[in-house]
Amino acid sequence: MKACLHAGLTLALSILLLWSPARIGHAETVLHVAYEDKTQFPYYMGDTQEVLERPGAAVELVKLLEERVPGLRIKFSRYPWKRCLAMLETGQVDGIFNASYNAARTRIGEYPWRDGQVDPTRRLTTISYNLYVLPDTELGWSGKAFEDTDLSVGAPLGYSIVNDLENLGVSVIKVRSSRQSLQLLTARRVHAVALQSVTADFLLRQNARQLPGIVRIDPPLKTKPYYLMLSREFKAANPELAEHIWNAIGELREEKLEALAQPYLSESG
Repeated sequence: MKACLHAGLTLALSILLLWSPARIGHAETVLHVAYEDKTQFPYYMGDTQEVLERPGAAVELVKLLEERVPGLRIKFSRYPWKRCLAMLETGQVDGIFNASYNAARTRIGEYPWRDGQVDPTRRLTTISYNLYVLPDTELGWSGKAFEDTDLSVGAPLGYSIVNDLENLGVSVIKVRSSRQSLQLLTARRVHAVALQSVTADFLLRQNARQLPGIVRIDPPLKTKPYYLMLSREFKAANPELAEHIWNAIGELREEKLEALAQPYLSESG
C-alpha cells in the first residue's frame, strides 16, 4: 500500500511540474523587436525611447502577433534607426520594423522570401517617399530623374532613400530625423528634403508655425513595401516560427492595419 501511495504521489508531483508556470514559461518564445525612436506617423508615435501607451498602428499590429502565433511574446525597444539596423546585424534584437528592402540589408538580416524574391504579400505596410521644398524652389523632378543633379537633398540617416538619392546623382545631407530635415530646409541649407510622406505631412500639420510654407512635390520619389525583418540568428534557430510570423504579419495587415491606423489619422485632422 505504501509503495502504491508513493508511486501516486510521485506521478502527481510530475504532472504538477509539467504544467507549472515555470514550465509553461520555458516553452514561450520571446521576440525582441526594435523600432525607431522618432515619429513615423501613424505607424509609431513620439520622439522618445519610451514605448507609449498609444504607440502607433504598426506597433499595435506587431503586438497582435501574440494572439495569432501560439507561444509568442513580443518585447519592444526603441532606438535611433541606424542603431536598430546595427543591433539586428549583431543579433542584439530579434527583429526590426518598418524596414524597406534593399540588397545591402540582406547581409544584416532576413526578409520574407517566396520564389527567390522578397514577398510583398507578407509586408507590414507600404509607404511613399516625396520631395519637400520651399515655394520658390524648382527642382526639375520628372518622376524618374532630375533635370539638373547639382542639388543638395536632406534625408534621415540610415533610411533607404539615401542610397536611392545617391543613385540619382544628387548630394545627400544626412540628418538625425525627419523633423531635423524639415528644419534644415526652412533654414535654406538644402534645396529639398526626401521624407516618408505620411511622417512629413503629419509633422507639417502639427508644426505649421515653425515650418511654414513647405510644399510636397509629386510624383513620389519611391513607393516601397515595408517589412518586419528578423535576425539571421532568430531565423536559423526558428525557421518554421519565422515563416509563421511573416505569414501572420501579412494576414494582420489585410485584416487590421487600416482600422488600427484610423484613430491616429482622425486625431491628426
